[in-house]
Amino acid sequence: MSPKIDLPQSLIDELKSRIDTEHPNVESVIASLLRTSGGKLIGNPLYAFTRSETFRSCVNDAERYLTLLAKIHEMHPKEFMGFVAGQKLRRRYFGLSREEVCKASRHNQAKQIPNSKYWAIMNIDTATKRRFLKRLLVYIDYPDEMVAHIRSLIGSK
Repeated sequence: MSPKIDLPQSLIDELKSRIDTEHPNVESVIASLLRTSGGKLIGNPLYAFTRSETFRSCVNDAERYLTLLAKIHEMHPKEFMGFVAGQKLRRRYFGLSREEVCKASRHNQAKQIPNSKYWAIMNIDTATKRRFLKRLLVYIDYPDEMVAHIRSLIGSK
């Protein structure tokens, strides 16, 4: 016998609205949702954060980038510190001060990552933001599905 789960009517209505010829009932809709990359990531706190009102209220790529960096720092402070310390390039994409980030070029712009002591370079294009998020997540050892999900959030709106 299958366990019974009480769901709010609004959720039941949402699931029913997704019924189509490929997914003829609520059970097949749920199964389909669980097979997506989001399904593999359900239960992961970083994935949950990207679905939160806090994150969804970010209005542009710069805000989403800083918000993601802040959350990753909050969840993995030691790894974040190691990633920042391990930068080998002359141009610093992260640093402990605005001056450290801006030292390589007078045209650099930096903002402090919320709730951290770190600063991030901000006048980089979408591809570079995605690349540095990927490097950070790979450094922390996130799965490929999470890396792809986070990268998709920059430049998507």
